[in-house]
Amino acid sequence: MEDCVFCKIVKGELPSEKVLENNDFIVIKPLNPEVEGHSLIIPKEHYKTFSDIPQELYKEFLKTTKETINKLEIESYNLVINSGKDSGREIPHVHMHVLPRKKGDGFKLTV
Repeated sequence: MEDCVFCKIVKGELPSEKVLENNDFIVIKPLNPEVEGHSLIIPKEHYKTFSDIPQELYKEFLKTTKETINKLEIESYNLVINSGKDSGREIPHVHMHVLPRKKGDGFKLTV
């Protein structure tokens, strides 16, 4: 998608701090992290919502999530996907937040 920030990052048109990358996903640090180690797992292809991702890519999505958790060397974490315009999502390109958690980190996730 032409105006998508994440598509521009994937193409190398915008800078990012990469955590890891494979054929289908890029993992980056957000500009305004919620907690230390906060990372975003982003499909390289543009999909608006989680439901738009082809079924055959879900396994790779979870594998990339596990690799990210291992790379960050974290035991406690939240995984969050905001999908759809009313979910609080800011960029219309599906992505997963990996939020490392520590006792007393001050972050509150309300569900």
